Amino acid sequence: MANNYFKENDSYFKLEDETREIICVTTNFTNKCVAISIDNTNGYDAMKDVYLSTPNGVEIISEEVFEAKRNEVKDYIIENL
Repeated sequence: MANNYFKENDSYFKLEDETREIICVTTNFTNKCVAISIDNTNGYDAMKDVYLSTPNGVEIISEEVFEAKRNEVKDYIIENL
């Protein structure tokens, strides 16, 4: 099973096919607000269908881009909280 990666505004999403989870990493341009969240409340199929159609403002990204942003946010949280 393949995972899908998307960017919308300041949020980076990983749609995890195996667990059917949506993992979201969010930051603003100044890195003053960061978050990592996981959603497993059955929104997976609806979000995947919409995002794969690439509506305005949604960009398909690579796993490497997602992982780099996730690591950046994790480091920021560790250093500042």
